[in-house]
Order: sequence, then structure tokens, then C-alpha cells
Amino acid sequence: MNDSDPNPIPRNSPSGLSRGKRRAALASLAMIGAALWPIQENWRKDPHDSFPLSYYPMFSAKRRAIETFNYLVGHDAKGKRYLIRHSFAGHGGLNSVRRQINRMVREDRANDVAHMVATNLATRDQGKWSKIVSVAVVTGRYKVDDWFHGRKEPVSEKIMASCKVERSDTHENDESARP
Repeated sequence: MNDSDPNPIPRNSPSGLSRGKRRAALASLAMIGAALWPIQENWRKDPHDSFPLSYYPMFSAKRRAIETFNYLVGHDAKGKRYLIRHSFAGHGGLNSVRRQINRMVREDRANDVAHMVATNLATRDQGKWSKIVSVAVVTGRYKVDDWFHGRKEPVSEKIMASCKVERSDTHENDESARP
């Protein structure tokens, strides 16, 4: 090597990459390989899914033509229908609460769900949630293809339980109480 060269290439690296850069390139290639590895499952007769190297069967699996879901529906005094958020039925994320609702419906405890949601809605005194006068736990059947093409009406619905939303009147309309 010439000592006067301002950018000397180390003798142990004919490519010009330092040891750290070679390690980073090798680690990057390993990560890309690990991410692409599950693709091979797509060509197997009986693919096997395993975490963390998943080939995402939720996107590639065959779906039934009609799926069944449990959900919460509220109605106001005029009969307008509202889909009620999962947060009124329990704590946690959507999937966690959805599983809780499904379990309670399976255990024939839909009345408990309706009562709990009605109690939670009764505390609301503003917004659209304050207008709801009844809650229903509904099991609906939907055509999956229709749903993803914008036709969101159910094939059928069955009310599993319902409950009135009973609000306490904190501001009674009593003329004698006014100054």
C-alpha cells in the first residue's frame, strides 16, 4: 500500500467495505430472506402457517360465502338505527371486546351485554349517544362478497337481547324549582 494515498483500502476487504458495513449488509440480507421465506408456503399442497414467519392466511384463506357477526345496535325515539361502538360493551381493543361479546352470546348471556351497554349509554347526556333509547345485541349474517362491494345490508338479523336505556332526569322540568 502507498502511504501517500489519502483513502487507503484496508487489506482485509477487497470490496472496499468496512467490517461494520459488511455485517450490516449481511444482516439486511438475512432479514429480507426471513421476510420472504413464508412465500414458499403458497406453492405447497398443505401450507403451514407459523408465527413469526407467517404467510398471512387471513388474506389468502378461502372465506365462506356468508359470515355471522354479533354486534350492538341502538335506536333513538324516532326509530333511527345506530351501530354502537365496542367501547360501550367492554374495556380493551375491538377484537378483545368482540370476542367477549361473542362468548357471552354463546353462553346465552346477551341480556347481560345489552344491560351493560344500556347502562353505559345512560351516562351520556350529549351527542348522538344521548339520543339512544334502546339497545339490542344482534346476530347478523352477511354476504362477504357483497360487503366488500359496498352492499352492506345483512342477509338476516336476529335480535338476541334488547334493553331500554334508562336515564335519570337530573334537570326536571318543574316550574316550581325555577327561580
